[in-house]
Amino acid sequence: MEKIKKSFQTRKFKSASYSFGIIAVALAIAILFNLVVQALPATLTKIDLSFNQMYSLTETTENFVKGLSEDIMIYVVCQTGGEDEDVMEMLQKYQALSSKIRVETVDPVLHPTFTSEYSEEAVTSGSLIVVSEKRFKIIPYQDLYEQTLNTSTYRYDVTGFDVEGQLTSALNYVTTDELPIVYQLEGHGVTELSSTLSDLIAKNSMELQNLNLLSAGGVPEDAACLFINMAANDLSSDEAKQVIAYLEQGGRVFLVDASDGKERPNLNSVLEHYGVKLVTGYAIETDTAHFLRPYANYLIPEIKYHAITDGMEEDYLLLGNAGGISEAENTRTSVKVTPLLQTTEGGFLRSMENASLQSISMTEGDIAGPVTVGVAVTETYQETETRLAVFSSPTLTSDSANMQVSGNNYKLVMNGLSWLCGLDSSIAIDAKSFSMDYLQISANATNRWTIITVVVLPVLCLGVGFVVWIRRRRR
Repeated sequence: MEKIKKSFQTRKFKSASYSFGIIAVALAIAILFNLVVQALPATLTKIDLSFNQMYSLTETTENFVKGLSEDIMIYVVCQTGGEDEDVMEMLQKYQALSSKIRVETVDPVLHPTFTSEYSEEAVTSGSLIVVSEKRFKIIPYQDLYEQTLNTSTYRYDVTGFDVEGQLTSALNYVTTDELPIVYQLEGHGVTELSSTLSDLIAKNSMELQNLNLLSAGGVPEDAACLFINMAANDLSSDEAKQVIAYLEQGGRVFLVDASDGKERPNLNSVLEHYGVKLVTGYAIETDTAHFLRPYANYLIPEIKYHAITDGMEEDYLLLGNAGGISEAENTRTSVKVTPLLQTTEGGFLRSMENASLQSISMTEGDIAGPVTVGVAVTETYQETETRLAVFSSPTLTSDSANMQVSGNNYKLVMNGLSWLCGLDSSIAIDAKSFSMDYLQISANATNRWTIITVVVLPVLCLGVGFVVWIRRRRR
């Protein structure tokens, strides 16, 4: 027994006890630290290292959410434990920005009648229901991820993450006092807006409705804007008078011309009443940095500063087969026509008679540039302001052209609608793509970097090597 007692008093035992105590304290600190970290929000514990900040909120969303003044409830409809981790992390980030946002998971198995308060149809598992005192909005789970049809397999592939876009749009929708209604003109051979653009308009908390002037007898009083997209056939004289009457009462019109060379005198009379004249022909660009090579009629126009183009000065747009826009004669002094998009000084408007020519040199009948292909119009009369946005290229509302410039064409459309409807700015957030975007470099920049990498850098390296060689020889 005495021997056992002495073993506990040895220096070796004391050293081991000290080490064990240090390890126990370290383990306790590590466990406590992990418990504290787990209790912290995801915004403080996780870093988004994805190439396009896939799981981070944009500055637009942050500013909007921080400014919320009313309580918002977000219900996550799914079985307990079956939540999408990526979606839940994004919701935590919204909560961290505003105390007005609450998130609650509702298990449809435990509460089978809950969703019937918001929809007569079944709500898919994983969907979000965003509720305010004014209204609510259901975000189906499938809309939280962008899906694209694979033409090889004829199946839909998940190509993007759209939680921020859908949720910020829903928050804007449920908190806006009055939703602006955009009426899309029907008939007259107009091209219906694509589902992509229509969804983007809805995403920006605008209601899109169809309008037949003949049956409606005019533009409804609740119209925030009238959208005329590539009317192939002319308006009747009565319909033109109805549109003018709407504009004179402070109406707003967004017009995209079909630019097909056809005469539409009644539609043109509406535009000329507000100082805008459409000139038939096709804008041609001679500066290789300002067209989609080898197609000189597919412009990458110069962007002029305006509320519509604010923040887009360095962006690329793609406008194909654009006609010309000029200021009409004898325009009222109260009407202000502001160019938004133009060719360079070297651009010109090719006449319809010369449309078949392949040359990018001016010939007889062509009109020297710069050619204006987009304008904004305002007129204030007796404290009533009328606004128009007019563009002369049919590819402005084309999905394919929009994709070639990474969504900038539709960004311009949304900015235009926001300006026409009197909204501060567009808060529609694009889906975060799982694929990497291609770097867009102009022709001049391509030539410049080719010279630098192929000629300048090799010559510079050879020069430095030669200098080092000379110095070593002299030693």
